[in-house]
Amino acid sequence: MKSRSLATVFFGVSAACLFLQPTILPGAHAQNVRTIFFVRHADKVSDDTDASLSDAGHRRAACLANTLADAHIEQIFTSDLQRTQQTASPLAEKLHLKPVAIPLSQPEKLIEAIRSGKAENVLVVWHDQTLPGILRALGAPEITPITHTEYDRFLILTLAAGKKHSEPRLTTLRYCDSQN
Repeated sequence: MKSRSLATVFFGVSAACLFLQPTILPGAHAQNVRTIFFVRHADKVSDDTDASLSDAGHRRAACLANTLADAHIEQIFTSDLQRTQQTASPLAEKLHLKPVAIPLSQPEKLIEAIRSGKAENVLVVWHDQTLPGILRALGAPEITPITHTEYDRFLILTLAAGKKHSEPRLTTLRYCDSQN
């Protein structure tokens, strides 16, 4: 009788573990979802075409690295301009990733790289004028235009992996006050 009760308890615990597995294991849910984190490059020193980050921009880039340190980022895309690469650099160094730089003039290559990529969690550091079009091309709804002085917009696009007809979800946040 004892062994039968033990077997019943074991079976019950095993069934419960199988039922709860998708909610407990961190990777179980992620297999069905891709999350793309989009930010505009951090604060820059000037309006020069290839301006670097200002001190405030470097603080914001470090804050971004801390914000996404535990987000399981597997791939990082930037434009070919140094301010996007400098914004991604602290996180890339922390995660030992090599960002992929795509020419700013070829946003369609970025869109294709995201679509064809296998990484579940991706960071894209891009520019205010072209970021809304990239999001739209990936199925996101229209966003409020990003102003020239706005560096804190943080957009999270969630895509159902392998499901061609599902609706992407977009979350808009603000991140990292670089003045502190």
